[in-house]
Amino acid sequence: MKKLLTIMLLSLCISLLLGTVSQSLAGADSLSIGKPFSLLIKTDFPLAEVVIPDSLTAFRVLNTQIEQDGQGSKATLAIAPLRVGALSFPKLKLKARGILHSGDSTDGFRVYVLATRADADTLLRDIKPALRYKAEAPFWLYLFIFLVCLALATILIIMALNKSPSKKPKPKPAIVPAKKIAPPCLLALRKLEELERSGLAESDVLAYHYQLSMILREFLELSYHFGAMEMTILEIEYALQQSCPEQAEEFLRILRYCDLVKFAKLLPSSAQIGLQTQALRQILIKYISGTNA
Repeated sequence: MKKLLTIMLLSLCISLLLGTVSQSLAGADSLSIGKPFSLLIKTDFPLAEVVIPDSLTAFRVLNTQIEQDGQGSKATLAIAPLRVGALSFPKLKLKARGILHSGDSTDGFRVYVLATRADADTLLRDIKPALRYKAEAPFWLYLFIFLVCLALATILIIMALNKSPSKKPKPKPAIVPAKKIAPPCLLALRKLEELERSGLAESDVLAYHYQLSMILREFLELSYHFGAMEMTILEIEYALQQSCPEQAEEFLRILRYCDLVKFAKLLPSSAQIGLQTQALRQILIKYISGTNA
């Protein structure tokens, strides 16, 4: 007896949770593309929403109205077919309001959509004759206005071509002040001071002597006008013998010392680096004194 009562209670709870759904179609006879029909849904539980699936492509739901009908609900869906032929409408999920009912779903159905016209009829026909706007001008008036505008444009172009160009005074060239170029000896002294402040003598001896050699080579190139920046020691020696033989040995001594560090892997001491740097400074200062005298 207890088992029977338990089964009856379970059946009653399941029926309360699931509820009943009834549906019907209205206006679904002789359908054509775009002609709407209605799907009427009645439930014995309060309805919150009718879920329309995203995969619905053969139909379009135009409108959904849900009304409460006592303890149940009544929903009306306006549906328009988008294709021709026998079309299947899928099941729709029904969401219940509250927690006493789990909701339900409708049944799928099929409708037949007639062709909008006969397959052999390919002629397009106007439904109504073309209408004219109020105060619409005749075609010849537009043509006349176009010809007048074309004639005016031609006259303006001819007048512009025949008009002699006005002679505008040529602007005077702007006077750009000449840049003051520092003498080669002062330029070399400035770069030598920057090299000493850079700290390369302690951190990178090879780079220091490369810069020291390039300062002297640039000074020789600017002062005596030969390509010392790209010459070898022998070529520089020959050029110095031609231009300043009295100072050639002083210049060559510093260049040979730098080449020993760069190519012969000589590791000079800090005192030796200072002596060679001071020697180059004295040469440049003596050059300045000789120029000013």
